[in-house]
Amino acid sequence: MPHEPARMRTSYSSDFLYTLTTDELRMDGFRRAMATHRAKRVLEIGCGPWAPLVKLSLEASAEHVTAVEASPAHAQMARKQVAHYGDRVQILSGRSMSLPTELLAEQEPELLVAELLGYTASKEGAPAILADVQHRLGPLPTVPKRASSYLAPAQTLEVGLYDSRNFPEDLHLAEGQLWEDYDFECLEKQKPQANNEGSLQEQLQQRKRLTFQVPVGSEVGGTLLWMQTELSDSNVIDTRRDFTSWNQYYLHLEPQVVEDGQLEVCTAVDARTEDVTYEFQVGQRKFSVV
Repeated sequence: MPHEPARMRTSYSSDFLYTLTTDELRMDGFRRAMATHRAKRVLEIGCGPWAPLVKLSLEASAEHVTAVEASPAHAQMARKQVAHYGDRVQILSGRSMSLPTELLAEQEPELLVAELLGYTASKEGAPAILADVQHRLGPLPTVPKRASSYLAPAQTLEVGLYDSRNFPEDLHLAEGQLWEDYDFECLEKQKPQANNEGSLQEQLQQRKRLTFQVPVGSEVGGTLLWMQTELSDSNVIDTRRDFTSWNQYYLHLEPQVVEDGQLEVCTAVDARTEDVTYEFQVGQRKFSVV
């Protein structure tokens, strides 16, 4: 996947970001998730220029929404979008991790909302951003509640396909496996979950060693990466299964033949900042995003 520093994500065009608001599956998932909480005061991180989740929060039950937007231009556009709500909405310009705690906590939020997910659960910096807010204001229930990323070895593609939807099933060489997982509500102030996962802060660095059984002698030319998010209980979007504007990603590698049918994949993720770094060791091939 391409390296995309946090500063680049604030330069997305408003036209591009508008297309996300037309994703009915995504918007309906957030709508249903926020309705289950019935929160009166909501804090959103990354509202964008169109502020769709601000509007959904107010439609659900919120009496006041504080929304943070890193891009000054997009923050200004968002203010125009929600001006008719009056003092029920406050748009703060800046990165949440740099804003004073007192400012974020001023309205005593009951729910934390963020649409900061991309090809993978960590690509847009959601783990670090939400861990920071939870550490300072939490514990707070969160939408999304959880996000995970999966990986599957795939055959070599002759075309330079990177972003993709509906990746052909017959190009998979094995079922996907989990390689990163973040519980946005699992905080250091809480006891570890029954499955012994650490707090969200402890989840910001993850390493996995995966073993795939592929057809003997098959050629592996890349891996398919995709994301799954649990917006609320039983409200899950899987970007491999569901048609959504969250794309899948094909990671190109130099082709290699797996003579014995056993492919080992090692992954390392450092999500302690918004600029997440990755390392993938796929058989004899290594790929890094730093």
